[in-house]
Amino acid sequence: MVMTWQTPYSVDMNPEQPVQPVEFCLRRTLTDIKTFAQREPGQAVAAAVGVGLIINLLPTRLVASTAAVMGAMLVRPVLLSLGLTKALELCCQKSPTLKTS
Repeated sequence: MVMTWQTPYSVDMNPEQPVQPVEFCLRRTLTDIKTFAQREPGQAVAAAVGVGLIINLLPTRLVASTAAVMGAMLVRPVLLSLGLTKALELCCQKSPTLKTS
C-alpha cells in the first residue's frame, strides 16, 4: 500500500500555488509604482531623483555600520536554524537496509 501525501495546494484545480501575503503586497506595490510612472512620468522622475539624493546624503559609515550590526545579529540564529534543520534531516533519513546473501 502506497501512501500519497495530500496538501491543501494539491487538491484544488489551480495547479499554481497561491500567492503568499508578502509576495502579494510586493507585487501590488510594484504595480502601483508602474502605473504611477506611466500616469505621471515627470513626478516619477522627480521622486526617483529625490530618493537617490536622500540615499546619497546618508553617511557611508551609518549605512555600513547598520548593515554590519544587523548581519552580526542575524548570523547566530541563522546558523542555529540551519544546524537544527540538518540534524533533523539526518535523524529522519531512512537508513538503507542491509541485504544478506
